[in-house]
Amino acid sequence: MTLDFPAIDSGQTGGGKTWQPELVSWNTTNRCNLRCAHCYLSAGDQGKDELSLDEGRRLIDEMFAAGTRMLILTGGEPLMRRDIVDLASHASGKGMVVVLGTNGMLLSQRTVGELKDAGISGTGISLDSLKSELHDNFRGVPGAWEGAVRGIRMCVEQDLPVLLQMTVLPWNREELADMIEFAHKEGVTGFTLYFLVCTGRGEELSDITPAQYEEALQTVVEAQDRYPDMMVRARCAPQISRVAAGQDSALLANAGCMAARQYVRVNPEGGVTPCPYLPLEAGNVRSQPFGDIWLDAPVLRSMREQSPGGRCGECEYGKVCGGCRARAHALSNDLFAEDIWCLYEPNTNGDVASGADVSWSPEAEQRLQRIPGFIRGRVKNAVEAQARSSGAPEVTPDVLKSTLEGIGRRIPFKRPGRE
Repeated sequence: MTLDFPAIDSGQTGGGKTWQPELVSWNTTNRCNLRCAHCYLSAGDQGKDELSLDEGRRLIDEMFAAGTRMLILTGGEPLMRRDIVDLASHASGKGMVVVLGTNGMLLSQRTVGELKDAGISGTGISLDSLKSELHDNFRGVPGAWEGAVRGIRMCVEQDLPVLLQMTVLPWNREELADMIEFAHKEGVTGFTLYFLVCTGRGEELSDITPAQYEEALQTVVEAQDRYPDMMVRARCAPQISRVAAGQDSALLANAGCMAARQYVRVNPEGGVTPCPYLPLEAGNVRSQPFGDIWLDAPVLRSMREQSPGGRCGECEYGKVCGGCRARAHALSNDLFAEDIWCLYEPNTNGDVASGADVSWSPEAEQRLQRIPGFIRGRVKNAVEAQARSSGAPEVTPDVLKSTLEGIGRRIPFKRPGRE
């Protein structure tokens, strides 16, 4: 299976391609009602100089002008911002897909209704164990488990799509398969597995071993086949593309790390970083327009143009993976070092070989372009994998339609007003 980073027409060139900030995660506040042991933001108390409502609206305008089509409003706990509904409404009014990342404890029937009215397309709610005492201990507050499960169920009942999110650690890794089954039974739209990157309060935690990391990725890929109506994916784990390719899976999880290519993070004070786990500030939206930071910041440009070293640079899966740059930086202080948490030994004979190339008819290519950019590349990969497995030499509108129907709910969120 030959995969690649999805290239998007933006006017910014890096390595022969153009890149656009299709997806942005904005930490809207440092305030949080939990004290999670792994929090990269070390959230808790309100920051002294967080972006105001007016600054937030201007930021959203600049994001949209730069090409952002999906915005994740997170924290801290974003529901602790009294104006979070206003920010969501402003973004969705421009046609953005808006997702709220929350711990679920502050959700109520009324709040869920307000979020839906504001155009929120879905929520991401974290649950790290099926045992309430373990989740509460990790999240630092009694009742956190009950609040998260209640929030998940309220959203599902009111038809607000939910991604159940879990961070895998030594003490909960054996629950992974059961947690995915729980997510499916709860009727959520998707399950996302996060891997620890030791930043913020997470610097004090012990990570799973590389062998356990590989095992967790195998579990995620197998779960997608077991629950085809639910999108199962992993974050901070670009190696899942290699694992999926090895199992001939069209799992819509990763097309390599999107940081600086399709994705950036904005912190509560307006600083822009390649991702939440890389403390390398590219600029601040208070002193420079978001679009200019995206185009010109040296750290972002270097991540588009420079290849990693070590095994990551030699690996035939380099285009579909490239390793986690945040983990490499955290462990070696080198942004382009190899990701030592990956056990795979590269085959230096060349790129991944996966059969004949698949061409696209003009009609199918035209329809593909209607799919939002932040998911388009992964849909393209899935369609081509399906075409190869069925022996189709060309992707036609019928082949594309058949694969999209098979993917079904695995495309988690849609733009406002789109079916």
